[in-house]
Amino acid sequence: MVIQSDQNRLERRLGELSTLNRILEVLNSEADFERALETALHELVELLGLSTGWVFLTRMEPGDAHQGGFSLAGFAGLPPALDRGEQACLREAGCDCQWLFKKGRLDKGVNIVECSRLESAEGDKGGLEVHASVPILAEPGPVGILNLASPGPDPFDPETLEFLTAVGRALGLAFKRARLQEQRTREREALATLEERARLAREMHDSVAQLLFAADLSLRVAREGPNEQRETALERSALLVGSALDELRGLVELLRPADLSQGLEAALCRLAERVSGSVRVHFESPAYGIPVAWFRRGVFSPSEARGAERGEELAEALYRIAQEGVHNALKHAKAKNIWIRIEKKPKLVRLRVEDDGKGLPPRFSRGLGLLSLEERAKSLQGTLRLGNRPGGGAKLEVAFPIPGKD
Repeated sequence: MVIQSDQNRLERRLGELSTLNRILEVLNSEADFERALETALHELVELLGLSTGWVFLTRMEPGDAHQGGFSLAGFAGLPPALDRGEQACLREAGCDCQWLFKKGRLDKGVNIVECSRLESAEGDKGGLEVHASVPILAEPGPVGILNLASPGPDPFDPETLEFLTAVGRALGLAFKRARLQEQRTREREALATLEERARLAREMHDSVAQLLFAADLSLRVAREGPNEQRETALERSALLVGSALDELRGLVELLRPADLSQGLEAALCRLAERVSGSVRVHFESPAYGIPVAWFRRGVFSPSEARGAERGEELAEALYRIAQEGVHNALKHAKAKNIWIRIEKKPKLVRLRVEDDGKGLPPRFSRGLGLLSLEERAKSLQGTLRLGNRPGGGAKLEVAFPIPGKD
């Protein structure tokens, strides 16, 4: 009997290690923490033979008006009573496990034998009576609560609660890693912004200032030089000032915040109208099939929220790439026309910025602006290409996979 008991204990430990290893694989395979969390929750419920799980995360960012509050970050196998009204029973009010969390008394997995949410829920509860509440532990403290349940009145045994506490620590490590990655991303973006401002300042000095200086010299000739030179000098001054205005339009446009409130296509159309001067900038969208709802906040249900966030990032990237492409064409191409073209296919959105100018030289170096575009495209699994356009001129093309609903 002792041997059989030891064997059972060993098999249980091996099963727990296998389950924990699978959860770690899920967490390591996905950079987005909440997406990884929901996948890991489904895996955990299935591997442990449970029926239901849900996770709360705290909202504790500095300056948050809801400090100490909770958000429902994921769920699996909810019975109708808990799933009703977009999980209103779980999203509204508080509960015993959250009270323990706030009081600092949820430092390991515990049984919640009398759950206020289960008691107040109306309808089919799937036989749920008891659930385990497990803290998601990260430095410097807990950041959420993992809840797991199966039908019936039986509580989880101490060994299972100990194992679930280890799972909570693994989730906490993944949470901390994701937040550190977000911080590094913000720092890189801040550095890129500073570099972009420095680049624009250099371009302002090297291009607009030089053009205006040359125009001033030409105007002096028109004012003080011989009569036969005045008309030529005035014409040259007008050309120089026109070039400076085109360059200035491009630089100002790069500094303009993206207004995507009416959708990406409307924003690109406004971009073309604003920048057009001596060079005509045209906007073409044959399909006009990109949903405006992609790029607006607040219109997605909770299950679509992550798709909405990625859609906004994608719209911002497309707009910024169009800005930079137009600016480069205005500055370098000596073109008469610039085209912004966008099209949507079932799983792809493509943006092209083309001009009818002098095209790219056989050898050209990628400046900071183009390198920034390539990095932006890569961050959203996109591809960016720059080359010469058939018939003359240059073409910048970027393609992104379209985000689907979760």
